This record gives sequence, structure tokens and C-alpha cells, in this order.
Amino acid sequence: MPPRNKPPSAVGSSLWRHRNFRRYLTGQAASVAGSSITQIALPVLAVLHLDATTAQVAWLAFLGQLPPALLALHAGALADRHSKRRQMITGDLVSAAVLATVPVSAALGTLTLTQLMIVAVVQGTASVLHDAAAISLLPGLVDRSMIQRSNSRVGTLFAIAATGGSHLGAVLTAMGGPARALLGDVASYLISAGYTARIQAPGRVRARPETRRLREEIGEGLRYVYGDDRLRTLTLVNATTSFALGLLNTLWRCTC
Repeated sequence: MPPRNKPPSAVGSSLWRHRNFRRYLTGQAASVAGSSITQIALPVLAVLHLDATTAQVAWLAFLGQLPPALLALHAGALADRHSKRRQMITGDLVSAAVLATVPVSAALGTLTLTQLMIVAVVQGTASVLHDAAAISLLPGLVDRSMIQRSNSRVGTLFAIAATGGSHLGAVLTAMGGPARALLGDVASYLISAGYTARIQAPGRVRARPETRRLREEIGEGLRYVYGDDRLRTLTLVNATTSFALGLLNTLWRCTC
């Protein structure tokens, strides 16, 4: 019998009892930590092993951040059309595969700055596809009444994972070199893909007319966001913050 002071829906509603949410959180936290390792190791690798100039490091950072700026809307529309889990897993596996080429090439002595730039673009594209699907998958994993709490847990753990990943990246870079340190991020993508594959609530894919174009869906989403005062404000704040953080991240990599 549920306690008198609590509604029946609140009994046993701890997020940690939701297996799918735990799997989601574990996989995404591992991916965030791994990405922080790459943010530390990649510019060090470019400077120490390839004698990259400040301008070249800046271009490397810019190319890595270009796909989210150009493809975020398209990735969101694709996540709405297709399986979110499949899109997340595909993004993880592509990122792991392309990033794994860097330590292999470094070991063979064939690594070039051009390869790093291509890796940055491909990984950035795969990451934005993954992230768009991950954001839209979360509301389908928990009850509507728990969405606020789940977002809070996700934000907190991601912040901890990003900080821990940065420290781990520094340690791995110092001990094994920047190229080998990237293997930590490769492992994180595989962990993320594995936990995502175990999620048993893939989310519903809404039926779409075959004649519906992707740009029409993007336009519909933009109009919806613009028509809601809260969503419009949040979007503008997040876009401004992301732009500023992107500038700071680029400058930070150039001073490494």
C-alpha cells in the first residue's frame, strides 16, 4: 500500500530504478568523457608530432565545430524520421572507426595534418547526428513527470564526465603520448554504442509522407520554436552561449 502522503505514481519513481535510463546515462557519460580526452590530445598531437602552426590548429578546431553549425537542424529532422537508437549507434561507430585511424597512422609514421582535419570533420558530423538523436530519445525513456529530474541528472553527470575526461586526457597524453590517448575516446564510443544497443525503448518513429522533404520539416520545426516565447528565448541563449564557447575553445587550443 503506497504511503498516504505520496501519490501512487510517485512510489518507486526513482530514476535509478529505470534500467533504460541507466543505460542511456552510462553510455552518454562515457562518450562525453571520451570527447574531453580528444579535446586535450588532438591539438597536442598536431603541434608536437606534426609541427602545426597556430593557424593550422585554429583550422583544426574550426573544422571540428563546423558540422554542428551546419547540420544540427538536418540531424534533428533525421532523428524524427528514423530510429533514434540506430542513429546514435551509427554515429558512435563511425566516430570510433575514424578516430582509430589516427593512432594507427601515427604508429606507422604516415599521419598528416590533412588526415587530422578530415577526422575532425567526419567525427563532428557523426557526433551531431548522435547528439540530435540522443536528445530526442531521452523523453521516451522515462515518465513525463520525471523529465525535469532526468535532465537535471544528465546535466550534472555530463559536467562531471567532461571534467574527469579532461583530467584523464591530460594524464593519458603525458604517459602514453597524444596519439595513444585517443584510444580512450575510441573506447568511449564503443561503450556508448554498446549501452545504447541495450536500451529496450527505442522510441517511436512517426510516420511521414514519402513526398515530405527534409527542408519542409526543418522549416516546420523552426516556425514552431519561433512561435513559442520560451523556446525562442532558450534557443537564442543556447546558440549565443555555444558560439562564445566555440570561440573560447578555439583560442584555448591555439595556445596549447
